[in-house]
Amino acid sequence: MTRNEKIFDADALTHYDRRLFLVQTLEHGQRTGQISPAHQDKIHHDIASLAQKLIEIKVENLSSRAEIRGQIQEAFTLTSLGLEYGCDGVLDKSIRLLNSNRLIKFYQIGNTLVDKLIERSQNTLEKAVLTSPAVHTLEPERIPAYNEWERDLLELVVERKLAIDAPQLSLSQLSANPRSLMSLSDINIVNQQIDYIDHRFSYLQALPQEEIFSVDYPPDTDSDTARQITTALMVNLVLYREVDFHLDAEDLDNFCDIAYDIEACVIRKASEDLLLGWVQQYMDLANQPGEVKKYAVEYWKYCLSVFEELIN
Repeated sequence: MTRNEKIFDADALTHYDRRLFLVQTLEHGQRTGQISPAHQDKIHHDIASLAQKLIEIKVENLSSRAEIRGQIQEAFTLTSLGLEYGCDGVLDKSIRLLNSNRLIKFYQIGNTLVDKLIERSQNTLEKAVLTSPAVHTLEPERIPAYNEWERDLLELVVERKLAIDAPQLSLSQLSANPRSLMSLSDINIVNQQIDYIDHRFSYLQALPQEEIFSVDYPPDTDSDTARQITTALMVNLVLYREVDFHLDAEDLDNFCDIAYDIEACVIRKASEDLLLGWVQQYMDLANQPGEVKKYAVEYWKYCLSVFEELIN
């Protein structure tokens, strides 16, 4: 097979995932008569031409069906994403844009959106990490603000894939079958999850760093050091009214005796109020932005709920 040979038929594009906004637009245009059969054929041809160019540039082994399908999907998906962005998800406006613009414009917009998301994911992986001061020649210690699921999510985004259906204060699982980024809602999900990680990083940075790095944090089953730090701090606040991050089994038992209501299977309200009031006041004194203060309080609620689950 040569690079100038046609790789696929444009008709195959009509079988793409209906979740793609471009597919919805074509269906709506055909149903309402706003896109003529001739123009729809031209759109299919233009996407085929775009995919052909991507294949010529990016595919080394033209016998690899998987690589070729990947570039066809990328051409269609990024064009769909750029179109959705340009019309704010309004189908009639989308048809007007399709009728008055070259398809390559929407591909470029979609590609830019995904590239920016990839760059943000890479920056978060690199920079959302607490770093201890280097002492002489010793390697500085690094504590990521993200847990292992969030790390995996960010790495998948770099591969243009998504493994969650909605953002969460802190991820505790990922989909076993990651899918391609294909819509603005996917972009928004990732951006919101990164916002949560960034807020958690700011919260952790506001805590006393020397005290944090004076403690060895044993790895737990989900490699969530940020939650370990928070749990240790909560235990010390309840038991000793001190900002400390040392935690042993005896302290944990004593915390359960004081803060946990065995009959109701929940953290006692007095202890919860103490802890949430403390973190809110601490974030105020640390002059953190409103979104970080709000996140810190919600994150502490989350950590308390995880603690309750572990006890139960």
